[in-house]
Amino acid sequence: MTPSRSVIVGALIGGAVGDAMGAPFEGLWSHDIPSAESLASSFHEYHGHPTGQYTDDTQLTVATVQSIVQHGDIVTPDIARSISELWRHHSVIGPGGACTHAAESYLATGDYENMGAPVGQAGNGTAMRIAAIRLWFGGDIPSLVSTVADISRLTHQDPRSVAGGVVIALAANRLAADPFIDSTDLCYLLADTISEINGELSSLIRALPIQMQRPDCERFIAAAGQSSTEFAAPIISPFVVPTVLASLYCVFQHRNSWVDAVTSAVQLGGDVDTLGAIVGALAGVIHGVESIPPKLVSDLQDSSLIQVLASRYHTLIEGRSGECPTT
Repeated sequence: MTPSRSVIVGALIGGAVGDAMGAPFEGLWSHDIPSAESLASSFHEYHGHPTGQYTDDTQLTVATVQSIVQHGDIVTPDIARSISELWRHHSVIGPGGACTHAAESYLATGDYENMGAPVGQAGNGTAMRIAAIRLWFGGDIPSLVSTVADISRLTHQDPRSVAGGVVIALAANRLAADPFIDSTDLCYLLADTISEINGELSSLIRALPIQMQRPDCERFIAAAGQSSTEFAAPIISPFVVPTVLASLYCVFQHRNSWVDAVTSAVQLGGDVDTLGAIVGALAGVIHGVESIPPKLVSDLQDSSLIQVLASRYHTLIEGRSGECPTT
């Protein structure tokens, strides 16, 4: 069944709103971030940018979907071009090192197959832009996995980052099909699917449901995949492993509310624009665009353009399935 327009718009707008909600507080500790009520009521000042400005998380998501809509299909070399244009025009906001490496490599060589940052750079730039891609595949999980892995490698060759992109895309896929799928069942599915890509992240996702029952779960998430912890208090770094675990954790803990899921993600501290973007997209898939505070939707930069793009994406997906229009 084709996802409704509300779900597809919810994924793109939800991710953008979550990104813009977290952007002013990127790098801060949780105790320095405003209350959930304050975060949900209006966007906060993002120094040097207009109200409701999103960052590279949304820019790369939009560039990816624009390529798909333009071609009527997923054309990986063109997604590489579309993403890299942000660097060509110096318009990217708050970019990560791996994505910058990849874009600059592509602009210099035109080689999309080898543009990704090398193994060892395991940032969250794959997971941050990938949730909406899931909506293209319906129930074809093998195609989702292979295609998302290829798209992830455009910016990151490290298998942890590739696995992280697959996890977020597949989580969005399953949550769209069954918004209240059992958390343990979903974690086991995700873990099994990526086990051959990266066993470490697979094992950590399999352990997440048990860890969620413990009071130190956030500390487990923040330290995941690292030989030693950098800080005494938990904070979510741009490393893909804690980012993916934290995103799943927030969605599972607040399955009934877009607002609660996204504000809880931002309040974890650290790379909170990316956390907000991922959780905002996943919660948007569950609840649809109507669940997002209208003031945040209206105050989001380029809100109308993103909604139009999402509607065109929905029409394209609907045409692929040959179904009657859904709303």
